[in-house]
Amino acid sequence: MRTTCLFDLPAIDAALGRVAVALNQDMHGLSAPPLVLVVMKGALVTAGALLPKLNFALEVDYVHATRYQHNNAQSELMWLHEPTAPIAGRQVILVDDILDEGITLAEVANYCRNKGAAAVTTLVLLRKDRSEPPRIEADYVALHAPDGYVFGYGMDDNELSRNLPGIYVHTP
Repeated sequence: MRTTCLFDLPAIDAALGRVAVALNQDMHGLSAPPLVLVVMKGALVTAGALLPKLNFALEVDYVHATRYQHNNAQSELMWLHEPTAPIAGRQVILVDDILDEGITLAEVANYCRNKGAAAVTTLVLLRKDRSEPPRIEADYVALHAPDGYVFGYGMDDNELSRNLPGIYVHTP
């Protein structure tokens, strides 16, 4: 089995730049700084590259909710850390690494709505193009990839490879 690079650093940076331009336009003129919630662990690298490209005041916090253990999807969402920043009445921007089935992103968005968020905006680094539509669509998508197991740039391969300078897939 070999490893193939789907997106290198320049391609990822350019895609995040395009998303940042759109987000900057859409968030211009808000009456209060939005709360950017980073979905851990996968979106850590994406958030680190995205935040310096945003030109509006914002607050950052994180949520750690996952359905995956040892690369296997579980049926229930595990909440490892809830945000500590206030959510009620605020514009919340969820930043996640990947949109696959959309279960985790939908659950976290619903969590924010249930906590009284005025609005929830979703942003993902990578959306898989699958035959089945995800439970939730992201408002902002940096990149699209074919259905398959991807890793690197924050996404893991058995908890390793999050630090790879690109997005990769194993191929036969």
